[in-house]
Amino acid sequence: MDGFDAFDSPAAAEIDPAAEFLAQEQEDLAELGEDMGFNSPPQDIEVVQNMDFFSSNENGMETLTNGMGNINVREEPESIKKWKIEQEEKLKLKDENEEKKRKELKEQAKQELNDWYKHYEEQLQKTKENNRSAEETFVSEINDIQPGTEWERVAKQCDFSAKNTRNTKDVSRMRGILLQLKQNPPTRE
Repeated sequence: MDGFDAFDSPAAAEIDPAAEFLAQEQEDLAELGEDMGFNSPPQDIEVVQNMDFFSSNENGMETLTNGMGNINVREEPESIKKWKIEQEEKLKLKDENEEKKRKELKEQAKQELNDWYKHYEEQLQKTKENNRSAEETFVSEINDIQPGTEWERVAKQCDFSAKNTRNTKDVSRMRGILLQLKQNPPTRE
């Protein structure tokens, strides 16, 4: 059982299997890169604990979660850092402009709504005045009923214009009778 003694030693318990695997992969990739003519990857890969996902930290280092811990993959170039800062400034400016336009539209809508209510109230007052004057006229005509004027009042309620449309019945005979009664009312006996 001498082959299993390595697992029982305290030194074996301190070695992180993930770190060992990553170091081996880095060496393999470095050899592959050299064979193809690429420069070897940076030798200062650092293991970072307690990160959950692929992200950029404050130092501009991208990190990748491997399940056991994180590895700093590479530092962002200065141009990308500058671009990100410019994009954040542009987004803040756009947000401010959007908020400003939203407030302007809200004020404009409020003003238009107030104008609409003002116009509505004016129209309502005009309609009320017209209805009151029409009612007064109607009441005065009703109270001023004299015998023999019945057919004149009926004739006022009828439209005697010669508009003839296709969808209405021919009422010319009725119109003629009403006009004749208006001019020569029947006598009562």
